[in-house]
Amino acid sequence: MAEHLPNVMTEDPLAVGDLADEVMKAAAHEGIPASEINEEVDSVFEVISEALQHREGSLGESDQAVFELLAGRLARETGITLDQAGELIESTGTGWDSLLREAHFLKEQGE
Repeated sequence: MAEHLPNVMTEDPLAVGDLADEVMKAAAHEGIPASEINEEVDSVFEVISEALQHREGSLGESDQAVFELLAGRLARETGITLDQAGELIESTGTGWDSLLREAHFLKEQGE
């Protein structure tokens, strides 16, 4: 998700709703059922809204769902542990390119 957010910060519920619809359509296109997404997060709308508000900075305690989604994706895509992914997010922030770079470096160091 971090790679595909628009380069704007918005609190407009219609814009966030449109993004949530796009997420669900993209997931369906990739064969990911809505039920699987709903097991992971209570509200795609809320996750996107929080991600838009915190795209440049670190995540606060109220953003646990976003943190968990980001950590899970980072762990899956790079092969690091979920704990390592969480530590990287806490130390590096939420910038996806930086997280990928650090995760790949961490993975290489562990091999």
